[in-house]
Amino acid sequence: MKSLISLAFVCFAALHCGAQTIQIGTNAFYPAYTNSSSEGSLREYCLRAETTDNWTKLFSIRQFRNVQSPKDYIDRMGEEYRKKLPHMKFAAGGQESKNRWFIDYLMYEPGGPKLLEWNFFRAETNATGGILVYQYAERRKYKKSVKEFDSWDIKGLRKQMLPILMTNEFSLP
Repeated sequence: MKSLISLAFVCFAALHCGAQTIQIGTNAFYPAYTNSSSEGSLREYCLRAETTDNWTKLFSIRQFRNVQSPKDYIDRMGEEYRKKLPHMKFAAGGQESKNRWFIDYLMYEPGGPKLLEWNFFRAETNATGGILVYQYAERRKYKKSVKEFDSWDIKGLRKQMLPILMTNEFSLP
């Protein structure tokens, strides 16, 4: 009887916890924030014990009901990034056959919080209309200057994460 109760508890926990998590590489992300309106929705996921205020790794899913072109969305992101940080570079591309488009970049706010983020966004057509945008980000704090991250192996991080992020078929909880 004890083993039957234990099995039922494990199944219940998996049903309620597992369905809410999103696995990316070796990291499990848990729901941290949700918002929706007539324009779309936003779901943000953090590592266990992190919040949307103190995250080190973040995954989000945005749905835009009234945006039709994932390529235009990513192109606009690139333009905005170029305006905000003209001295920084970004990478963008896509899979035209799947109407799936990408951008990734380093982000920080000059004069703002002392945080440096690597962001990856993937936009694609949503089967129910509009577009879906997936974001994966990692961020680190610095003390005086973003140059403290010259040793952060962004190329290695990109080499590890881009194949996962560009091709994974994320299932929406």
